[in-house]
Amino acid sequence: MLTDIMSFFALRFHVFRPIVPKLAQLARALDTPRLVDLCSGAGGPALAVWRAMGSGPERPLPIVLTDKYPNLAACRRAAQVTGGAVSYIEEPVDATDVPSALCGFRTLFASFHHFRPATAQAILRDAARKGQGIGVFEYTERNLLVWALPILLTPVFCWIVTPFLRPLTWRRVLWTYLVPVVPITGLWDGLVSCLRTYSTQELRDLTEDIGCPGYRWESGRIRSFGACHVTYLLGYPLRAGVEPAAGADDSAGEARHNPNKSDIDRSAP
Repeated sequence: MLTDIMSFFALRFHVFRPIVPKLAQLARALDTPRLVDLCSGAGGPALAVWRAMGSGPERPLPIVLTDKYPNLAACRRAAQVTGGAVSYIEEPVDATDVPSALCGFRTLFASFHHFRPATAQAILRDAARKGQGIGVFEYTERNLLVWALPILLTPVFCWIVTPFLRPLTWRRVLWTYLVPVVPITGLWDGLVSCLRTYSTQELRDLTEDIGCPGYRWESGRIRSFGACHVTYLLGYPLRAGVEPAAGADDSAGEARHNPNKSDIDRSAP
């Protein structure tokens, strides 16, 4: 139920729209057949990106939704509303070992912070060693000056948007209004997500020991809506005709960060 609300947020507020030109340009330069979305959840961010690509002059790339624990009901809805342009894999897909047959530019929207550094690095290494591009995109950050109020208002947002979600079942009404498990979980999830989101420097640090010659990494930040920014990491094989991804990064995204003095203890569960 919470991932449905997160999908609603991504779709209605166009959180990831600013990164779409950069992502689409790079994916087409690599001549990739599709985007392979990892850790898709309810698929809202990927669907929002597909719609944003469709608003440009070129046809949007097809997207395949995958997850280790697939939300098949949400995936079926995404496939239906896009006429099959957004498809899905029914079987579990491990982001640290994506099947080689599943070719395409890999994406992770608002999910990379779920992984501890060793697992996060394994996800990046798998893409590099298999010669696939990968993009990590997060709209949360460890900046409570920006995120304190939105986090505190998360329960209110859950209560407001729930009537617009489909299907509107009695279970959704029960756990949102009568017993407010969903709003409380959303409040906790928002706080932890902000505290665990990697900075641009920490993302770069994860790539240092991957050791795949001919593979390039870029990281930075792009302004989204309001005070929100999208922090990103892009990785792709260098090929003829492929230039570094274009886009203006905030200077804050290039600030040095000592990974040994991280703002949080990532060894904690």
